Amino acid sequence: MLGLFVSHGSPTILVEDIPWKKLMVELGKKVKEETNPDTIVVVSPHFISWNGRHLVEVQEQLECIQDYYGFPDELYKFCYSAKNDVELASKILKEGSASGLDMEEDTSWGLDHGAWIPLSYMFPGTKVVTVSITDGSPMEHYKLGEAIARASEGRRVVVLGTGSPTHRLDGIYLKVKPRQSKFDQLLIEMLKEGRFEEIMELPKRKEWVEAQPEGLLNPLYVVLGSSKPKSAEIVGYDVPWGGVSMLAVKFQ
Repeated sequence: MLGLFVSHGSPTILVEDIPWKKLMVELGKKVKEETNPDTIVVVSPHFISWNGRHLVEVQEQLECIQDYYGFPDELYKFCYSAKNDVELASKILKEGSASGLDMEEDTSWGLDHGAWIPLSYMFPGTKVVTVSITDGSPMEHYKLGEAIARASEGRRVVVLGTGSPTHRLDGIYLKVKPRQSKFDQLLIEMLKEGRFEEIMELPKRKEWVEAQPEGLLNPLYVVLGSSKPKSAEIVGYDVPWGGVSMLAVKFQ
């Protein structure tokens, strides 16, 4: 199963002229040519439930949520909504529950900027399912990915996790000069060498604490569980803002 991990970055990406937008467009085109997906299951670090329960949206339309504050007015002109693949959402709920995960259907969320920004560039017009992360373990989220894969059998589905590996917002506010973090170096090395089991153990490393990965990197663990990759291709890496890194990985 094809899995992607693509950082969405700051909402300012919508109005800034940075190469990452072109990267997302080109990666989306490549995936469409290769797999022509029916549905994108998106896992955003901003859709998080703190009660240990994974929420799956079941409404017909997933509306855009502009879940960012204090940005220039121009950014609030952008939004993207998508049709929900309700049938697949229902199957994910069943498979997740059958595997022992705490699952619940929900209609109160939609597509936050961690979801709709990459979707609008990569897969416009494609149906979507969105599933929440929790503050639980990497293995919990890996199992969620496995449940998504089982629910998707016989269909052309891509799982898209988003978020920044290094997410030190103090670096942006303090205008720290952008530089590659030790955590990013470690993660990229593990990805290139296929050391996926070691990636599951990253929260135990001191580099993890320094990087403060967005969403505890749980969207990536969902992608690893769904794709069970033999290899990982680093499609792109950048540090456009101090303290916030951007990573794009294709798993197969």
